[in-house]
Amino acid sequence: MIFHLQPVHVYLDPGFEDIAVQKFSRLERFFPSEAEIYLIVKKEKFEFILEAKIQCRKSKTFMKTSSNNINTGLDELVNKLKNFLSKDHYRKHHRKSKNSAKKELYAFVNEKKETEEERL
Repeated sequence: MIFHLQPVHVYLDPGFEDIAVQKFSRLERFFPSEAEIYLIVKKEKFEFILEAKIQCRKSKTFMKTSSNNINTGLDELVNKLKNFLSKDHYRKHHRKSKNSAKKELYAFVNEKKETEEERL
């Protein structure tokens, strides 16, 4: 995991980056290869705006959240990303399309017919 932190109009203590890397490392299981994460932290008036851009191979994911507290905002952002990525991962890898299910059924029926013909 390659992690980039970019603060905009805000001072972040040095330990914040370590905490952010630790929290984002929980998302590594959703990526088949090395992921590149860009975390942008902005301060506008009385709230923090956190944006995450995740690039892995050809896929890109973007999520944004705002909060009065930077730590709760980071937790909220990671949870949103985890929910989105788990749903996306399920859609891509566990659900079969209708066409593939029909093809499997068709192949099964054809095999059954061939075995009946061989018996005769």
